[in-house]
Amino acid sequence: MSELLARRPTTRTVAADAVYERVRDAILSGELRPNARLVEEDLAANLGVSRSPVREALMGLTRDGLVVRSRGWAVRDHTPEEILTLLEARTVFETGAAYLGAPRVTGDQLDALRELATQMETGDHDLSTRNRLNRTFHEVVTQTAQNSVLDDVAHRTSFSYWSFGAAAIHPPADAEVVNSQHRDIIAALESRDPNAAQRAVYDHLRRTTEIVSEYVTRNQSR
Repeated sequence: MSELLARRPTTRTVAADAVYERVRDAILSGELRPNARLVEEDLAANLGVSRSPVREALMGLTRDGLVVRSRGWAVRDHTPEEILTLLEARTVFETGAAYLGAPRVTGDQLDALRELATQMETGDHDLSTRNRLNRTFHEVVTQTAQNSVLDDVAHRTSFSYWSFGAAAIHPPADAEVVNSQHRDIIAALESRDPNAAQRAVYDHLRRTTEIVSEYVTRNQSR
C-alpha cells in the first residue's frame, strides 16, 4: 500500500472522513491507479484505524464513482466517454461558479490561485504532482462562488485522468498554454467581471474537452 496513505495517523472521531479524503486524493493524483485493489485490512493498518471507518469511506467513494465493489474493492477505471460526460457537467458548473465568484472572490483565494499557478509554472513536476496542483486550482475557482452546493457537485464529480493516461490530458508540451489560461482565469476573477471570468474558464475547459475528444476518436479508429 502506498506510503502516501500512511503518512499521518488518523484520530477515531474523524476517521471515516480522513480515510475518505486520503484515499480520494491518492486516486485523483494517480498514486492509486485504475483497477488497483483496495484491501480493507491493509488500508486500516496503514492509516491506523479499524476496518469500520475504512469500509464507510470506501462506500462513500463508491457513491462518488471513484471506487467499485466486485468481490472486493478496486479503483474505478473510467472510460474516455465517461470522462467526456463528466467534463461536460464540469464545464456547466465551473463556468457558473466563476460567474458567481468574480464579485465574491476573496484576497486569500486570489493569493492561493496565484501561488498554485506559480508552482505549476516552475519546477520539473511529474504528472502526478501537476495533476494534483491543477485539481486544487480548479477547486479554488469553484470555491470563489461561496456556494456549498457547487462545492459538493465539484467534489462528487471529480475523476482521474489516469484512467486512460494523464499524458493525454496534460502533455508536457502544452504546459505553457495551460499556465497562460490559468493566468487568464485569475486576471478575470481579479477584475471582478463575471462575464470575463465565465469566458476564461469556459475557454480553458473547452480546450481540455477537445483534447479528450481527440484522444477518444484516435483510439476508436485503431
